[in-house]
Amino acid sequence: MSDTDPEIEIVETEVGPPPSGTPWRFRELVALALKTTDPAVLDAAELDYRGVYDGVDAFVRGQVAEHLPAHLLWVLECCEAERLRRGYEGRAIRLWTIAVGEGRFAVFESPLERGRRRSR
Repeated sequence: MSDTDPEIEIVETEVGPPPSGTPWRFRELVALALKTTDPAVLDAAELDYRGVYDGVDAFVRGQVAEHLPAHLLWVLECCEAERLRRGYEGRAIRLWTIAVGEGRFAVFESPLERGRRRSR
């Protein structure tokens, strides 16, 4: 080794499969977006993953629609996207995204309170 070659420690760990429905190279996308390789942060993000959508608005509308009877789905068309999102997030969660393709986003739902983590 020459004096200019950096010493790099390679640590191999066992990692299970990524969550169902994740985009190709999901873990790499998350690590790059969050600018970290901290396993605790990446594991938390993986738990917070909710799927790939056309955006946060599509995710929120889908979540709210699950709780409405079919004859009331028209109400969602009357809601402003930003206000619906703020109401959905409340003071409990924060939604965030990572672009994964043309107009498609991986959506994450993270708790605001440290230590409070929902299980899937």
